[in-house]
Amino acid sequence: MPVEKLPSGTVLIVGGGPVGLVLATTLAKHGVRTVILERNWTTTKWPKMDLTIARSMEIYRRLGISEQLRDIAVPSHYPFTCLFSSSLHADKAITSWDLPSPDEFRQRIHDQNDGSMPAEPWMRISQEVFEAWLKRLGEENPLIDFRAGWKVTDANETDDGAQVTAINPENGEECEIHADYVVGCDGAHSIVRNSMGITLNGGPIHAFAVLVHFRSKDLSRLRKHGQFWHLFFPNPASEGGSIKGALIAQDEVDTWTIHRFMRPDMDHTQYSSEEVIYDVLGGMDKPYPIKVDEILVRSTWTPSVALAESYVGPKQRIFIAGDACHQTVPTGGYGMNTGIADAYDLGWKLAGVIKGWAGPKVFSAYEDERRSCGELALKWSQVHMGNLMKMSSAVGLEADVIESPGSEGQDMRVAMHTYLQTNDGHNQSIGVEMGYRYNSSLSVPSTLDQTPPEFNPRAFTPTTLPGYRAPHVFLTDGTPIADHFGDEFTLVVFPDASEFNSSIRCFRDVAQRRNLPLRIVQLKGEDHAREVWGARLVLVRPDGFVSWHENAAVGEDAVDRVLECATGFN
Repeated sequence: MPVEKLPSGTVLIVGGGPVGLVLATTLAKHGVRTVILERNWTTTKWPKMDLTIARSMEIYRRLGISEQLRDIAVPSHYPFTCLFSSSLHADKAITSWDLPSPDEFRQRIHDQNDGSMPAEPWMRISQEVFEAWLKRLGEENPLIDFRAGWKVTDANETDDGAQVTAINPENGEECEIHADYVVGCDGAHSIVRNSMGITLNGGPIHAFAVLVHFRSKDLSRLRKHGQFWHLFFPNPASEGGSIKGALIAQDEVDTWTIHRFMRPDMDHTQYSSEEVIYDVLGGMDKPYPIKVDEILVRSTWTPSVALAESYVGPKQRIFIAGDACHQTVPTGGYGMNTGIADAYDLGWKLAGVIKGWAGPKVFSAYEDERRSCGELALKWSQVHMGNLMKMSSAVGLEADVIESPGSEGQDMRVAMHTYLQTNDGHNQSIGVEMGYRYNSSLSVPSTLDQTPPEFNPRAFTPTTLPGYRAPHVFLTDGTPIADHFGDEFTLVVFPDASEFNSSIRCFRDVAQRRNLPLRIVQLKGEDHAREVWGARLVLVRPDGFVSWHENAAVGEDAVDRVLECATGFN
């Protein structure tokens, strides 16, 4: 069998979807080469993801690609309105979640400069568009070798590296590719995870949905109830309740996606794609026809809730990320966005070890930190989905009452409105998205530590306790504080006269001795940022999370201990 040995320091990535591409982009930013093996010749034609949360946009900003990405996204003035309707035959929707547009969100971030907000607003873009764009970006990067058509069949670790077996598309023959490190970003049915014998706890939910991706410019009928991002239609309680289906506006022009949820005993093949569309839009009433210009793709999918027992191989040479680690139901948009954060976190850790400024404990920290985030995403995606699915039975929703003109119909509409406004965390859970804490050996205790803030799924409480994301705040010149961070570690100092000069010298000297790239950012006169951060010395990791904080000057021995732990050498 032919053998290819990749150059030392090259990371082999299995899977060239968004997670694999973001990992490669992150590694390239740190100067590390990658080879991506992707079994498909083309990027996805399925609109799997349509929400990029604020935390992912922060990551893209740090990678230097956020503004380019916004240029091809849904225009930023469109709000993220979610409508709930009994049927498009009705005169109007029952209620709505009036979620802000990126422009409105950005203004809110500027107005509420208290550390509780993200640095970037969210964004709408279909994965079909995003993945193709990201692949082109990767192919243009000289540090990324993207190989399409390569099907990986096996992976295993050795004491000094890892190897995969793959089928070369040029001749159809198997070959071995050896690398220092391998990362499986190869999806829910991950060959890398299965090859390593890593157990996946959980699995498919007992239901399925028909997806129809289509084009239509019949806007007067599709937008009968107004502009929307998502349009939901419930089932009546007498038919088992839950959600019948949803329509997603992909680009605010002519591209849409219908999801029709079905019982396991239903035969979806009896319905044409157009009939599926009409059926969903009709809600609890008769089918609602529209003019369909083109059916783009049709498929079925089954919701799955699962979490891998481990993210790291026993020899710490093979890792998994994204759907290979965790699978969530779509509500909240946590699936791919959690995978993007996996890739960004693993990227700096691999780069640090390869470059020599990080130690082996960063790899066990990857699992400790990101697996807990996977658990959090699973939990809250189920909470949001459960709230949607229980709505019909909680309200006692009935088709012959909901649109009736009398008091009974009015009472039912009010009850539906009240339930949905009470259970509206679906896309308003910023605490789930970025309010978690990393508990690992990379978080260094100090005398300044205190009881962590109570977790709130709907809010981010600004803190510089080690393990939390460093709070976003605009400085007096209008720039986000994170724009001043380095690509590796950053020491943020709120100096008072010459009090911290000796501490700064110690950090410079110890970092140089450890070959650790360290940027020191001194923020004189930034009283507001200092108040928000609540600490005068803060060590920030490459991913923007806090490693350590302190208010008092520290000497060389203490600095050495801090950097040794923060970089995974102890």
